[in-house]
Amino acid sequence: MGVLQRIKHDVKAGWASLRYGTARVAGRALEETELLGLRLDLRKLDDRLKELYRDIGERAVELHERGEQAEQIVSDFEILRRTEEVQKLKSDRVRLLAEMEEVRTGT
Repeated sequence: MGVLQRIKHDVKAGWASLRYGTARVAGRALEETELLGLRLDLRKLDDRLKELYRDIGERAVELHERGEQAEQIVSDFEILRRTEEVQKLKSDRVRLLAEMEEVRTGT
């Protein structure tokens, strides 16, 4: 193999390596961007859950201070509505965490 042919071969191999590396970096950047968005969604969801827990607790204390019985507190419409929302958000959280894991593993 002549010198020029070796140089040509080395340049082609180097160029292929560069393209491959660039594609990997770009792919990783997209993955990180997607994960960042999912983390933001998760943080918002967690904040909403905390807010709901606080609201449920405040409502329960309010009802207790009014002299309501435990059975009435547990069956209060506002508490039940917020509890249902908590359950929905918890299932959304599980789905979001699974989605994040899929992004991390590339599946």
